[in-house]
Amino acid sequence: FAKEAAAPTQHQHPAAEEKPISWRALVLTGHGGYDKMKLQVKTESKPQLKAGEVLLRVKASGLNFAELLGRQGLYDMLPNPPVTMGMEGSGVVEAVGEDVKDRKVGDRVIALSRSGMWQEVVVVSADHTFPMPEHMSFEEGAALPINYLTAYLMLFDVANVRPGKSVLIHMAAGKTHSVQTDKLMQ
Repeated sequence: FAKEAAAPTQHQHPAAEEKPISWRALVLTGHGGYDKMKLQVKTESKPQLKAGEVLLRVKASGLNFAELLGRQGLYDMLPNPPVTMGMEGSGVVEAVGEDVKDRKVGDRVIALSRSGMWQEVVVVSADHTFPMPEHMSFEEGAALPINYLTAYLMLFDVANVRPGKSVLIHMAAGKTHSVQTDKLMQ
């Protein structure tokens, strides 16, 4: 889903494009405690975006329960260490690949990925980005996807909630406590 990437500038000269670029990434170096999380500086050449990809300058990233399990080696969907974790984030599009029609440089977006959002720049599929309202902070955008998508899918796909049906929510935690199902149904 996500690739570690470097951030280009818009009007580079050909010689400048070949120069390696550095960025910071929070890397899980092995399963276990917090001592296995290391802030590293990555240095690579400018990424060559594939069709349908965008380069995102990450402004905020989320932390969810699956990532806590992943750090301990208890979440199979996360690639093995060393890996830059992070399933959700928000930021600004810095470059777009071919065939990307609905994103442009400068767009504020929320992004989803299997991993890779805990770094300053990342390449993601444009299909996994969503426009972010201007009034929303990057921190709010990064905290939104996993919690709310989980609640939404559980209510409308698993429980098949529809207008006129009742739901008993006997407990809510984290950001999901503010979900108002009557507003979701409209």
